[in-house]
Amino acid sequence: MSVLQAAPEAAAPAAPARPPFWRTRGAEVLLVATLLIVSGLLHAWNMLGYPYFENDEATYLSRGWAFITEGQLDVATYRYDHAPLGWMAIGSWLGLTGGGAMFGGMLEAGRVLMLLVHLVSTVLVYLVAKRLAGGRMTAGVLAVLVFAMSPVGIYFQRRVLLDNLMVLGVLLALLLLLRRPLTLGATVASGLAFGVAVLVKLNAIFFGVGFAVLLWVGAVGAQRKHAVLQWFASAGGTVLLFFVYALLNEELFPAPVDADGEPAHVSLVDTFELQLGRGDFAWPWQPESSFMEAVGSWVGKDSLTLTLGAAATVGLLLVLAARRFRDPSAWAVLALVGGYVAFLARGGIVIDLYVAPLIPFLAIAVGLFAARITDRVPDDWRRPAVGTVLAAALVAGYVLTSDRLYLTKDETSNQDAALAWIEQEVPTDALIAADNYVYPELVQEESYTGAMYFFHAEYDPELRDTYADDWREIDYLVLTHEVVEQISQGTVPRMAELLEHSTLAASFMDGSSAFVDLDAGISTNGDWVQVWQTKSRNQIVLQDAWQRFRDDWIVSYGQVLEDDAVSTTSLDQVLAMEQALAEGDEAAFRGVWQWTTDHMRHREDDALTSWQWLTDEDGEGELGSSDTVCSADQRFIGLLLEADSTWGAPDLRSEAARMADDWWERCTFTLDGLRLVDSSADGSVDDQLINPSYFDPTLYRTFATQLPGHDWDRLIDDGYAFLARVLDERGTIPNWIVLTQEGDLAAVGDLVDGEGDVMGEDTLRLVPTLLREEIAGEPRARKLLDGLVPQVVGYAADAPGLPSSVALALVAQVRDIGADAHEIYLARIASQVDPETGTWDGTLADFAWTYSWHRFQERVPPALAVPIS
Repeated sequence: MSVLQAAPEAAAPAAPARPPFWRTRGAEVLLVATLLIVSGLLHAWNMLGYPYFENDEATYLSRGWAFITEGQLDVATYRYDHAPLGWMAIGSWLGLTGGGAMFGGMLEAGRVLMLLVHLVSTVLVYLVAKRLAGGRMTAGVLAVLVFAMSPVGIYFQRRVLLDNLMVLGVLLALLLLLRRPLTLGATVASGLAFGVAVLVKLNAIFFGVGFAVLLWVGAVGAQRKHAVLQWFASAGGTVLLFFVYALLNEELFPAPVDADGEPAHVSLVDTFELQLGRGDFAWPWQPESSFMEAVGSWVGKDSLTLTLGAAATVGLLLVLAARRFRDPSAWAVLALVGGYVAFLARGGIVIDLYVAPLIPFLAIAVGLFAARITDRVPDDWRRPAVGTVLAAALVAGYVLTSDRLYLTKDETSNQDAALAWIEQEVPTDALIAADNYVYPELVQEESYTGAMYFFHAEYDPELRDTYADDWREIDYLVLTHEVVEQISQGTVPRMAELLEHSTLAASFMDGSSAFVDLDAGISTNGDWVQVWQTKSRNQIVLQDAWQRFRDDWIVSYGQVLEDDAVSTTSLDQVLAMEQALAEGDEAAFRGVWQWTTDHMRHREDDALTSWQWLTDEDGEGELGSSDTVCSADQRFIGLLLEADSTWGAPDLRSEAARMADDWWERCTFTLDGLRLVDSSADGSVDDQLINPSYFDPTLYRTFATQLPGHDWDRLIDDGYAFLARVLDERGTIPNWIVLTQEGDLAAVGDLVDGEGDVMGEDTLRLVPTLLREEIAGEPRARKLLDGLVPQVVGYAADAPGLPSSVALALVAQVRDIGADAHEIYLARIASQVDPETGTWDGTLADFAWTYSWHRFQERVPPALAVPIS
């Protein structure tokens, strides 16, 4: 062949085979976009309605707002309970969105931020799972499905929690460390990201074991030592900034304490000790441990995710063993999950939300384990087919086992309604202790300068100064699930006192799924709110007095028996029932009445009560006298009627009606043209013995409307006429008076013990009755008091004591006698109150007098009531 002859053309190289669509970059982008849409929809749908706005959410939002608007790390004293970077980020978001302006409120703005965090975390979960699985998309898809569809994940990922921001930082740090080949820049960046995650929430540090494993297996040769040192230096240096800040503020080490045992300032070390000491230690496998209780709660919310995560973790352990412990990815995931589980199972307190950071890593474990399974399937169309079947099965599992409340349930409308009620009904300068969910709107969006986070109100010295360290100065308590939890744990004793001495002002529980038992300190969900208004000082004293009376002097199931006494009287029983009714204690009221019925109502001719029961030192008793005290029985009737009006008790109303008929028949009489109240149902032999203090026109007016079968108006008119005659003829109203059959007034002489013919304690018992009548506009009461008041003033000067002091103080409230009612109260009545117990000591008789003064304050117009300290 000639050298000029052309050589044959070489064969053109064959074009590379086109990969199937499911392995192309475009298919993966489409897949990830689909996963993002699904994940975003599941998170966003109803995210403002479920779950309820939790205390911690508002805490971080309010701190974030304080940071960007005031440069403060907390709305009150920063106590180092968390590192501040998380709410700094939240505050930056609020700054960008105008606080609550863009989304309707700060809480809503915070949940929108959590949606964005969730979407970014979704991408990170996919990428981390895929890289750990050696590029298997199956791992990423399944991990994202678990992460996105987990009910417990959705429950906590919607909330404005530091845990969600912390997880974002940990996932980013993990992704950077999975770069191959691992570079110095990626190592340092990963360490910085992990350090930031720790400064968002310190719990992130428990994922550090997983990072140590990845560093060891991800670097080779001499690079390993440098990678480990660089990562820990960048991560540790970032975290160290927190401690440097505390040191520069002289708040790192424990603070000296003052004479009262209070620390001079906050301290990071003190806070750490407090946080580490929360809860009682218990081994994690013990049923009563906080860990087991939390697991029970998590399983109740989402058993599938926890089961899949646990199974995948065990599966990876088996895979690791089968591969002779040469699977770095399995090692890393096991270390990540195991490190955090070790934190949960440490034996201390485990809060429900602590599970949130674990969910993405359980999801990654599921994805990696599934990838290890599909690795055994031939690498053709069958592998993606198996992955598709696994994904479909996973979706079906969640659809079939989840209740999907997160898509439909409304848990925030009660909270919104409570806020609206507060803004409409509560003054802006009121002192309000509240669950923090109300704080951003009331304080930072509105102008409620006295609203305080209840935990800060309990412990922050500056806030305690605002209410003079006296919980009685706080006007309202906004009660929620979180407040009930803290009260039941005993961490906020002032708030417990506040709740115990408050009345329910408004309740918002429509559609709530919670079981709430405040007496037992139980609340099972937070989709409800109540607003409690603190009682007045006087009401608080009366409440504490009743508790003392009930605990010390009510024995058996309803007998009033003073210490070392042998006698129980019908008037003692009346006093107990009056207090029980005023304090809303129906059980005690019925108990006292039942004991009275069982022991003191055995008269043959009527349903009235005998006046005395005697009890010996062995507790055995007998009727001391079958005679009656008509004033006690008329008060029994009134209390039974009021109990029916209060509690809806027709059985008690029937008893009242039956007693009223007998009382009218046996305790009233007609003489000299007057219908009057007798001293006893058994009457006098010839003449009528009358105690003027038994006359109670206010009570008879109640009877006239509720028991119209008798001429109560005549009893009122004739009683006033009789008292006017007594005052005119005798110059005073004595303790007792005799009305003879001839219609004359006569001395009682020896008919009663003591000084029956002069003004004394019995007469003084008439004074509050006449004062109430005068306030109501009764001119006959005013005329009687014109004659009696100078005598009361003189009696108080000549015979100082609790009865005369109470009568004098009451008169000074209503009339100008040249003495100040408040000064009399302070000098003669308040001195009887024990500051430790908040009630008064002394005998049962003294108790009755002091109680009468305080009860009078509740029965007069507020303008006349005496303010008490």
